[in-house]
Amino acid sequence: MNKIRKAKVEDVTTLTEIAFKAKGYWGYSDDFMKAWKNALTITVDDIQSKVIYLLEDDMAIKGFYCLCIETNELETLFVAPTYKGQGLGKRLWNDILLKAKEYGVSSFQFKSDPNEYEFYIKMGAKRIIYVESTVIPGRIYPLMEYTLAHLPTK
Repeated sequence: MNKIRKAKVEDVTTLTEIAFKAKGYWGYSDDFMKAWKNALTITVDDIQSKVIYLLEDDMAIKGFYCLCIETNELETLFVAPTYKGQGLGKRLWNDILLKAKEYGVSSFQFKSDPNEYEFYIKMGAKRIIYVESTVIPGRIYPLMEYTLAHLPTK
C-alpha cells in the first residue's frame, strides 16, 4: 500500500535521484540536465526548512513534492518514471492541497515543465503568464497558480 510520509534527512540522495530521473524522462540533453543540477538537488537544509513529503511502498520511494510555505511556492513534484501513469502524481497533488491548507496557504504558484502542463491543468491549476527560466536562458515556462477553493477527499 502506497503511503505518504514526511521526508527525512536520509532520503536526500534518493529524492535527488528521482528528481533527475523524472526530469530526464522527457529526453532532455546532457547539457540541459547539467544546467539543472543545483535546482534538482535536494539538500538537508531543504528537508529541514521546507514541506517535503514522499510517497513510498515497500520501502521504495516512488515520488515526492516540495512546498515552500514562506514563498507559497510549489518547488517540485516528481514521480519516478517507473511509476508514471499509476495515479501517483494525482495522489501527491491531493496531499499538497491538504498540507497547504494545514499550513494556512490559500494559494501557491509554481513553474510547470512544458511536458507536465496538461497534468496541472487537469488538477485545477491555472496558467498566469509565461516566464523565462532562471536555469536555461531563453527557455519559457508557464507560471501556474492554484487557489484552494475546495479540498480533495481521500
